[in-house]
Amino acid sequence: MLAEWFKHLRTPAPPHLKAMGYVKELIAVEARHRRCAGAWAPHLETCRKLIGDAARDAGHGRVTVLGSGLLLDVPVDELAGLFKEVILVDIFHMPAIQERVRAHANVRLVTADVTGVVEATWNHVAAGSVGPLPPPQADASAYADSDLVVSANLLTQLPLLPLGLVQKKGRGYGEEETQAFARRIVENHLELLAALPGRVTVLTETQRVICDGPEVLHEIDPLFGAALPAAAVRKHWTWNIAPRPEINRKFDLRFRMTGIPDLQEALP
Repeated sequence: MLAEWFKHLRTPAPPHLKAMGYVKELIAVEARHRRCAGAWAPHLETCRKLIGDAARDAGHGRVTVLGSGLLLDVPVDELAGLFKEVILVDIFHMPAIQERVRAHANVRLVTADVTGVVEATWNHVAAGSVGPLPPPQADASAYADSDLVVSANLLTQLPLLPLGLVQKKGRGYGEEETQAFARRIVENHLELLAALPGRVTVLTETQRVICDGPEVLHEIDPLFGAALPAAAVRKHWTWNIAPRPEINRKFDLRFRMTGIPDLQEALP
């Protein structure tokens, strides 16, 4: 924990992203991956294979990965070999990722908030504002010229830190308002993906499950009531994200995962 804290201090980032926890979260994911590498391996391999299969079936001009993160689930070397241009989009790129992609002349990092709500939420809360929370802003135009867009384990992560900020420091927001805020962010991302003309691949968890061995103790909806297209062809698997004693000595946290190879096939 001390090493993670020191790394957080030394990592340069916009103040509001640090204060909201974006850098801390990336560092924590990196550390958990080291501790749980064996448990995570099947999940990461499934993600990389789904992305690789979609990439081979798409046009090979440009691929855009939304939520590239630490590149654990993204086969960046394979994508660089298949596409003329690889765009990796995230709200913040760790220095190690910036260094890694330099090996590929056709890979570019883009720093962007795909929800359009993060800074607005920070400003809203910092000003002590009340009333309606900022709406997310879907803008598919920035990715419309991509042959393939991948939403890489991003959908359910988008609302978490803005939601946490509102819950901790927002003025007068109840459970109904905060949950609706989170759901709008999820639905906004799905709308963005649905508006894209090229192939779209989605990787996301659809349920978080706290387990004691085979016994399910508690289930959480990470989509906040939003729904994926019912007609989408999907692959399902389980990500054992926090096997005991990672969070608790008595239970495991598992994600029930869904991969949609081609979202457009499910749209009217």
